[in-house]
Amino acid sequence: MYAREKAKQEVLNALRKYIEVDVSIDDIETPPDNKMGDFAYPVFQAAKKMKKNPAELATEIAVKIGPSDLVDGVKAVGPYVNFTLKMPAFGAKVLEDVELKKEKYGQVTVGEGKKIIVDYAQPNTHKEFHVGHIRNAVLGQSIINTLRASGYEVVAASYIGDVGAHVAKALWGMEKFHKGEEFDKETRAQRLGQIYTEATKAVEENEDYKLEIAEVLKAIEAQQDPWFSLWKKTREWSLDSFKAIFKELSIEPDAWYFESEVEKPGKEIVSKMLTDGIAKKSEGAVIVDLEKEDLGAFLVLKSDGSSLYATKDLALAMKKEKDHGADRQIFVVDVRQSLHFKQLFATLNRMGFEKQLIHIYYDMVNLPGATMSSRAGNIITYEDLRDQMSERLIKETKERHEDWSDKKIAEVAKAVSIASIEFMMLRQDAESIITFDMDEAMSFDGFTAPYLLYTVARIGSIEKKAKKKAKSAVAHLTHEKEAELLRKLSEYPEVIERAGLKFHISAIAVWVFELAQLFNEYYHDVRILDDEDLDRMRARLALIGAVRVTMKNGLKLLNIETLKEM
Repeated sequence: MYAREKAKQEVLNALRKYIEVDVSIDDIETPPDNKMGDFAYPVFQAAKKMKKNPAELATEIAVKIGPSDLVDGVKAVGPYVNFTLKMPAFGAKVLEDVELKKEKYGQVTVGEGKKIIVDYAQPNTHKEFHVGHIRNAVLGQSIINTLRASGYEVVAASYIGDVGAHVAKALWGMEKFHKGEEFDKETRAQRLGQIYTEATKAVEENEDYKLEIAEVLKAIEAQQDPWFSLWKKTREWSLDSFKAIFKELSIEPDAWYFESEVEKPGKEIVSKMLTDGIAKKSEGAVIVDLEKEDLGAFLVLKSDGSSLYATKDLALAMKKEKDHGADRQIFVVDVRQSLHFKQLFATLNRMGFEKQLIHIYYDMVNLPGATMSSRAGNIITYEDLRDQMSERLIKETKERHEDWSDKKIAEVAKAVSIASIEFMMLRQDAESIITFDMDEAMSFDGFTAPYLLYTVARIGSIEKKAKKKAKSAVAHLTHEKEAELLRKLSEYPEVIERAGLKFHISAIAVWVFELAQLFNEYYHDVRILDDEDLDRMRARLALIGAVRVTMKNGLKLLNIETLKEM
């Protein structure tokens, strides 16, 4: 049991002796100012049942409760009983928790015995991997990391859109405008996306091209050469590119699913739905009438017999259930698909699917002054963004580290660029629109990855220069900021648990930033390496070491690897 949980349990045990209502650990609140106390219990419900004045009951309870192992003072503040932690006992327990758990510090067990499959990282082949795809992949991976830290068994599943009109359009464009062209291995996947945009514009200017593209789509679906062979070859180009990008971003799917694999099973499911009376024909198409659920009509098959996202998503859910049998299926997909998933879940429920289905949605990522679109061609690809940011950071890093080799400078600049991109995707609520500002993302001041990475590197540098080993002697930590840091460190397991239960990843980003701010204030207020009191210096080294470990753990959940030097 972590320090903060143990202290809360002591508060709970004390309260249960003197009140006549059930009290849970969730009833223990945190005052807005720790000068009022570290925990607070509102007595309103107890006072009502015991027929007493709330303020009088709070005073009565406070007088009766004495100190415990980790809790010291108890006092009444109006209708609240407030509790103050016992330092240094509480602080010693916090540092002990971090030292024992190390990279596992903060992990909780709320999800033990439960299995979840998370569907994320869903780019389409034959299109470029752009900034919007990064948000999907990074948000999904961070949710997976947090759920695992909460004790859940998690299957990370990438679902790739490798068939459909966009594929036919790209392949048609290759043959129409680039027949015989040699495609460089390093850029061929990116060229596919560019050709898709070129083909889209061509169709807008000449609608007759739609018929040619439709024939390409039919040939691919019928597995007819030469189009089917071209599809297989170019599909691998995209997949190779995606896997390289995933590796850089630390996106690690356990299972790969493809639209091409679930198209036929999806049509078979729709046929059975017609037989079972779950679906019906409407103007030649097949729909599920969801008026009772106030969700309108769910189109599951076109009138010409061709499939839709709905067709394939029904088969995908069934396949994932067969493969993994998870207690929950989570879909990380953008907000524009919210109605689709409500209809999908309602349809699956009618089919007898009993497992929990959850859509975690996120909003758009825009360029300053514009909305991104693959069709319009106004996108920033992941590679272009990374390279632009790396070039600028290489220049800044050279100015700070003239003694570093060009290779080391390039490696650090690239790592910071990737971390900066990922953090910008996670630092605000998923429901918010992001306007990606490159200058802000790379700033070493403020709510950014460089600021956090630099803080961790600074602590590492202090530890490296220290001539004495750290020692967790909390009695020597008497500075006001030291108590604040210990309290802050104790909150981390609760941050993980709340984030895992609510899929609220930005809360982790905010908390890590607050910890970094608190450390930097402390660093400017006290002497560490040149402290004449050696015992205090060793205690301070133990404290900042715990801050470094916890920050690394938090950033790891956000998919960000720390650096030893910056």
